[in-house]
Amino acid sequence: MAITTRLTQLTLLSAATLLAASPALAQKLRLATVVSAPHPWVDAAEAFKAEVEEATDQRITVDIFPGGQLGNDQTVVDEIRIGTTDMIIGGVQNIAPYVQDFEIFSLNYLFDDMDAFRAATAPDSAVFAHFAEEMESTGTGLKLLALTGGGTRNLSTNTGPVTEPSDLDDVKMRITGSQLDAKMWQAVGALTTSLPWTEIYTGMQTGVIGAFESTISGFYSSRLYEVAPYHAKTEHQVMMSHFSIGERSFSRLSEEDQAIVLAAARRAGELGTEKGVEYDAALIDTLKEQGVTVTEVDKQAFIDASVPLHDEYAAERGVSDLLTLIREL
Repeated sequence: MAITTRLTQLTLLSAATLLAASPALAQKLRLATVVSAPHPWVDAAEAFKAEVEEATDQRITVDIFPGGQLGNDQTVVDEIRIGTTDMIIGGVQNIAPYVQDFEIFSLNYLFDDMDAFRAATAPDSAVFAHFAEEMESTGTGLKLLALTGGGTRNLSTNTGPVTEPSDLDDVKMRITGSQLDAKMWQAVGALTTSLPWTEIYTGMQTGVIGAFESTISGFYSSRLYEVAPYHAKTEHQVMMSHFSIGERSFSRLSEEDQAIVLAAARRAGELGTEKGVEYDAALIDTLKEQGVTVTEVDKQAFIDASVPLHDEYAAERGVSDLLTLIREL
């Protein structure tokens, strides 16, 4: 009995010694996005993965799930909140039900140019600080790592070319779940309906919708040109996107690894914005090669219909100070 007890003690001691000497247990992060390559969000995800895995010597690995493999954005956010998925890169409109102030980015023609957009998304900007605090204080269970782009949003249809707002009269148009998004497009005559991104293709095929708006890269990578052969260069939004991690997932990381993840996400966010600019320039000609009719629009007519709603919305929602902050960029 004494010999057996002694052997057991030695075995436990050896196991404890090996565990103490071994490196920290590897951790895996699951990162979801609804789009497929080529797309700035996928590029940002891949850059994040490469940097984190190298910086941690594979102590942290990142599995990327593009193309809505883990569900639409709302589903993924719910999964992150309960801890079954870790990270998301997606449009801020789809997280606005949790952080209402994000809805402000559904205002068409909010940014004058890309420089203003870059200023807003910079990690040290007052705009970023506002939304990082809002995400934390509203109890979403998510932590904002970076704001990023995704390209310029344009309008696509299968009902014919669009050059002015009246071309959208009574056209059934897909929007996100944002009520402000609906108001923006109702102001130019469209009949709006909420539909997940992953259902646009079949919605266009079946006649549920006849129009939608998206980035050029999203339009191309999801092959939506197959069901929407008309593309109007409304250039009404720069795609505001968020790169977020579950608070549960983030808290499991050491302070050192948290710093690595945060730095990598911010650099990936900057890359996503620049890739959006690149894709906008490169893919528009590719769309023409696919038989898509690309039209210029009377942009001022669209601006005149949209901009009066900016102050009205801000006053209704009590975010006039936030709107002023963005304008002053």
